[in-house]
Amino acid sequence: MPSSLPSSSTTAKVSTSGKRTACSTSAITSSSGRTRQGEGPASRRMASLTVVLRPTGPWSAISPSDSPWTDYKAPAHPFGYNWPGMRRWLFLAACCLLLTACLGSGRKGTPTPEVIEEPRTPREVAHEFLRRWQAKDYQGMYALVSSDVQAQVPQDRFLQRYQAIAEEATITGIDFELLEPQSSDSYPYRVTIHTVFFGDIVQENALPLVQEEVVGPEGGTRREWRVRWSPSLIFKELDDRTFVHLFVETPRRGTIYDRRGRPLAMDATIPVVGVIPGRVADKDRTATALARALGVPFSQVRPKLDTNAPDYYFVPIQRLAHDTPPERLQTFYALAELGVFVREEVQRVYPNNQLAAHVLGFMRLITADELQQLYPYGYREDDWVGGAGIEAAFQKELAGEKGGILATVTPEGEVARVIARKDPVPGLDVHLTIDIDVQRAAEEVLGAGPGAVIVMDPRDNSVLALASAPTYNPNDFIRGLTQQEVDRLFNSPLRPTVNRALEGTYPPGSTFKVVTAAAGMERGVVTPTTRIPCTPSWTRFGPNQILSNWQSVDRGPMTPAEGLMASCNPVFYEIAYRLDNIDPGLLPDMARGFGFGQPTGIGLPEAAGLVPDPRDPDWKAKNVGREEPWFSGESVILGIGQGYLLVTPMQLANAYAAIARGGELDRPLLVRKLTDAQGKVVREFRTEAVGRLPVSQSTLDAIREGLRLVTQSPGGTAYAAFSGTGLDAVGKSGTPEAAGGVGPYHGFFVAYAPRNNPVWLTLVFNEGGTQGSVRSTVLARDLLVRLARTPTLVQAPPGG
Repeated sequence: MPSSLPSSSTTAKVSTSGKRTACSTSAITSSSGRTRQGEGPASRRMASLTVVLRPTGPWSAISPSDSPWTDYKAPAHPFGYNWPGMRRWLFLAACCLLLTACLGSGRKGTPTPEVIEEPRTPREVAHEFLRRWQAKDYQGMYALVSSDVQAQVPQDRFLQRYQAIAEEATITGIDFELLEPQSSDSYPYRVTIHTVFFGDIVQENALPLVQEEVVGPEGGTRREWRVRWSPSLIFKELDDRTFVHLFVETPRRGTIYDRRGRPLAMDATIPVVGVIPGRVADKDRTATALARALGVPFSQVRPKLDTNAPDYYFVPIQRLAHDTPPERLQTFYALAELGVFVREEVQRVYPNNQLAAHVLGFMRLITADELQQLYPYGYREDDWVGGAGIEAAFQKELAGEKGGILATVTPEGEVARVIARKDPVPGLDVHLTIDIDVQRAAEEVLGAGPGAVIVMDPRDNSVLALASAPTYNPNDFIRGLTQQEVDRLFNSPLRPTVNRALEGTYPPGSTFKVVTAAAGMERGVVTPTTRIPCTPSWTRFGPNQILSNWQSVDRGPMTPAEGLMASCNPVFYEIAYRLDNIDPGLLPDMARGFGFGQPTGIGLPEAAGLVPDPRDPDWKAKNVGREEPWFSGESVILGIGQGYLLVTPMQLANAYAAIARGGELDRPLLVRKLTDAQGKVVREFRTEAVGRLPVSQSTLDAIREGLRLVTQSPGGTAYAAFSGTGLDAVGKSGTPEAAGGVGPYHGFFVAYAPRNNPVWLTLVFNEGGTQGSVRSTVLARDLLVRLARTPTLVQAPPGG
């Protein structure tokens, strides 16, 4: 029957060997993002200015004595950032490439200033000039500018200057207040400039006013007041020679920890191997040696040496692991005469490589749509954001807030004056309930998959391990993916980036029989002591519609608990048949009561699954594309977890955790707390109850007894696997048919231990194959034995 993995409709922008590539499960397309150059120069003479700068800082590996420009000192970025980015910006700004802003309104609730159609007095002119600024009517402002200024500054340049500065400074609007003038040729005012990045910038300034002859509408002239405009009326720190730039400072990204405080994702220094073009005498020779040292094909290195970067730039070729040993780096130091150098940079690092990859997620380059939204907050097209998992779900908390300064800059690149300053706010640290040792054990049991393993603590419903296979290494995204890696991760049928534990949906098979038993006992079609024949076949629909048991022997009459023990299909066919005769919606109702058909609320992207609704005559048409009514046979098949029913492994584990806990259905707990850079708890997460399983205590007791018989009675389907382990474990297997109703089979096994005071709950799921639940049962047993017998894995009480 059906099973599915989600199809990706979003575009993940990842780094592919140093190039930005938009990748999805369907295609690879280029994405240039959003190019921003900053505020342009004020005067026309700067349009032809050529600025030649030599960078300093980590981009330069040549000492001043090696350069013909020994008498030149390049200006430094206020935060010690790489100068080439600023150099490119200066050049583009000098070429007057100005951008048009699309900005929102000013502060809400501010009374609308009076509109003066024909301002006459100095106060009226000052008021109207500022009101038009507030209304972003830059053309109207220009009409009030004196003629001598208009002769020097064309209208389009005036408009572009205001628009570009508004965009660069993230201005959303202004408010103003006229002050008492001290003379007739200058009108003082206080302006509050509202910005997204810095908040409100308040300045006191004065509008220079002049009287000049103005031609009236009927041909006559009259003297009127006009504003003798200069750039300092935008920001008082600005003048005719400087322009405005926002320097952004990115804070430390928060660390992701496991439940014992061990880092799973962190910012760390990594070595980067690269070349300095001016030091490369023979590109082929350098590429050959570098490819050999890196262990990659020559064809992967050689094109990167054909760069347009200046001779003194450091051109990165490949990032190495953060724990690269010193002796490994010596290999590259020895290639210095070929122009090969090693420098360090801070990058996101995942010290456990692929462990918990689907929980942690990965980082990717910001998309154009995201940049459109986040640019006012200091994000730029080369910024990285969380692309999946916790990195994406807690992107805002982990990223913190960017800081920076808004400054005026000279054509030579010097910071002239600071307009505003904002300190960066470090990202918050995220503390998970995951135990990396338990996660390692789960992933070793699962192997290459495909499949999933979940380990939970039923006492507080915390998730100790969440594994999905095939998997990936988040460090590869930082290093840069090749096109082949992009195709494997996003376009292959196995789709390693999909979290099968949360996003894959499958028929639950016989693991669903606990729900059928619960519905039967709660609706009175059976009692805990009712016995139903466990025959090789079930013939309620007549000799032409026979449904078979998985065993060919007659096991005799069985109670619901014994039916669970033997996983006897006819017992649950019969219960489902009786429920259908009363109301075909009763069994689906109970399924929803166990949490199926809706996300668990774990806090990561997850599928809702599918629970049929036989009461809706159009349900099939809307959900499976079949224009036909609901049949009783479909209710019967539903009784053994087949048909249209689809669940996620997490939903199944969560339902069994509720059984283990005594009936309380909780949200899975994956994140324990958020802390700031000083370790102070900013937010704490606790177990949240969703409700209770809709069953009585007697029904719950019968179900739990059935799960005990599965592993501890000689007639149980998992007795052979658990016999002799010493584990007081209970559980249930499931071997649902995969898509199409004919092999291969999926395999489930859910178990918890110890039986009366559960500390561990494990779910093992194998996707496809021919062994069904046999393999899942053995793997679940092995994992429980390992967890129970390893002292370092013994869990503290909830909250510990």
